[in-house]
Amino acid sequence: MQCVWVLSEQYYPEQTSTGRLITQTAEGLAAHFCTRVISGPPTDRLVRTDAPRYETRNRVEIYRCHGTVLDKNRLLGRIVNMVTQSLSIFFKALGAVKPGDAVLVVTNPPLLPFIALLVCLFKRAKLVLLIHDVYPEALVASGILDAKSAAVALLNWLHRQLYRRADRIVTLGRDMSALVNQRLAQTPQAALAPKICCIPHWAEIEDVFPTDRANNPLLQKLGIADKFVVLYAGNLGRTHAIEALADAATQLHAEPIHFLVLGPGVKRKWLHTQVSERQLHNVTLLPMLPADQINDALNACDAGLILFVPGMAGISVPSRMYNQLAAAKPIIGMCDATSELGLVLAEEEIGWVIAPNDANGLAKCIRFAAQHPDLCQNMGQRAQAVVQQKYTFKQADEAYRRLFAQLFNANS
Repeated sequence: MQCVWVLSEQYYPEQTSTGRLITQTAEGLAAHFCTRVISGPPTDRLVRTDAPRYETRNRVEIYRCHGTVLDKNRLLGRIVNMVTQSLSIFFKALGAVKPGDAVLVVTNPPLLPFIALLVCLFKRAKLVLLIHDVYPEALVASGILDAKSAAVALLNWLHRQLYRRADRIVTLGRDMSALVNQRLAQTPQAALAPKICCIPHWAEIEDVFPTDRANNPLLQKLGIADKFVVLYAGNLGRTHAIEALADAATQLHAEPIHFLVLGPGVKRKWLHTQVSERQLHNVTLLPMLPADQINDALNACDAGLILFVPGMAGISVPSRMYNQLAAAKPIIGMCDATSELGLVLAEEEIGWVIAPNDANGLAKCIRFAAQHPDLCQNMGQRAQAVVQQKYTFKQADEAYRRLFAQLFNANS
């Protein structure tokens, strides 16, 4: 029996967006194919937790490997985790994957796809590369590597080989597809049948839906129900323009506007310091909330914020935008206009696009939105309708089913 093997650092019980999305993807595939997962050690909110080394959950066989779970906000900890977990996954997969199977691997952490490629070469299996972030571009945009460095040149060459040898490449947006196409065009494989399949992430519409703002428990608890609230919910990472949020909050500190920030990340400590030093009483910084409070959190605002540093078009597509739209909230996106986020907001008229690093423009846009609540409400209603029409798990699941059916039929 041919099986789909999912190789991922994060899987259930992990409740970050990556963990939830990969879990849903695998469980959807399990309705059609033999599906097995090899993951890193069990975590919840990126903290080690208890779970059996092996279990079957919702028809998916789960094999959890050993590895370190150090603080991912520290670069050294992230690297050590990547190496220990990827090697553990490699040895498990090498003994488990059979000829004719298919391996679905996520690009995070960046070593894991190469581990999966080796397994597929040794075991004569098909490789499906699911790109969450494009490397090494993500490392350049985050300031970790210099674009002109020898390390970037080497990584570019390695990723061209990875793309060339993958049987299918799953992208999350049109901008990402264009970037991957550009890289594939530099390889001898350009003349082969297209291998790129764009499957966007989805909104968790069963769990995220609009609720009455007047009775939102989080707004009431924080005492900001009478403010115009903008919500940043997600990772405060190196590729996110948290500096622009602090600058905009500084400009708007005397106005009835409040910034609610939820989530972990390497820039969280910096933002906490800025809130204290600048006395930004219009900013509330909270940790990531439990899963059963996510809907309340996404509804605890009048508009959502997604902020990218310059140069991120094609490199990453924020999964958070779909749930924010499902809560019937418009989005203020600091992003390139050609990015998937920028395209969706403009095409569907469900938010605003601000140029990266334009903190003044961000402040002006938030002030405009606060002055036009009816426009925000209308945009939010359109946003919810767009999600239900275009960005559901059912649509993504069907796309993954077709992809693997084609791969297995090609083998027969």
